[in-house]
Amino acid sequence: MILSDSTYVILINWNGAEDTLSCLEALARLAEPKPLVVVVDNGSTDGSLELLKASTRIDRLIASPRNLGFGPACNLAIAEISSEQPNYIWLLNNDARPDKNALRAMLEVAAADPKIGAIGSLIYRDLPMTDLECWGGGRVNLYSGQPHHLTAPGKLDYITGASVLLRASAMQQVGGFDEHFFLYWEDADLSLRLQRAGWLLAVAENSKIFHAASTSAKKAGTNIIRYFNDGAIRFYTRYAPFPALPIIINFLYRFFGQLKVGKFQNAWVLLKLYCAALGAPNRGLGRKS
Repeated sequence: MILSDSTYVILINWNGAEDTLSCLEALARLAEPKPLVVVVDNGSTDGSLELLKASTRIDRLIASPRNLGFGPACNLAIAEISSEQPNYIWLLNNDARPDKNALRAMLEVAAADPKIGAIGSLIYRDLPMTDLECWGGGRVNLYSGQPHHLTAPGKLDYITGASVLLRASAMQQVGGFDEHFFLYWEDADLSLRLQRAGWLLAVAENSKIFHAASTSAKKAGTNIIRYFNDGAIRFYTRYAPFPALPIIINFLYRFFGQLKVGKFQNAWVLLKLYCAALGAPNRGLGRKS
């Protein structure tokens, strides 16, 4: 039997209390076993913290004085609850809405095989949950520099961080998220490190999540270009057999894409970012042995 207090769900809030409170309502409707709820307010400046303090649906509220980024904020929460020795940690985007059986389905998959370190959900674009965006995660091409979500069962390179149930012992073994990734690519990096440590990735097909278009991305504005592409450069530098190849292809694809739609400021940000990366002597962009 899986005890309810052995699973924690972690939500990261940044200037988005309305989304977080709606997510908390959906979590309250989950079938048993219900998780303990941890919320990190990630340096909000819009009064979110005061609204969250008034919620009775949060078991642990952690206030960060600044925006740490997604992965570091998750690490902060995991460190906070580590003394309570959770069995499972569910990372859920605060703008997501889980179906009532979402957690139970993931726990059943995890319990069936102790070698599974991370379990994903089916992510939908609509609340009727008929328009599938992502079958748990996706693949990353280490040569072309292009990631893509799966929309049907298949081999996974990563589980998307929109909804991922992590075995606590697996997270402890790999050391949590790499905090060099501020936003984006931290889930792909964690997934590959888990697999290299011998853990399996899986998807619970009965775990269904509605995920709105990323509100964090909208609030971050043009910074999202820098966060995403800095993460991509770090990821391919670490994992690609010949890092310069996917980095250059990724740059060309995104640079000309921004020019095509007339977003010249974004193109300039990309040009500066990739020139700095390719010109850095310590990036290690040559062929790996």
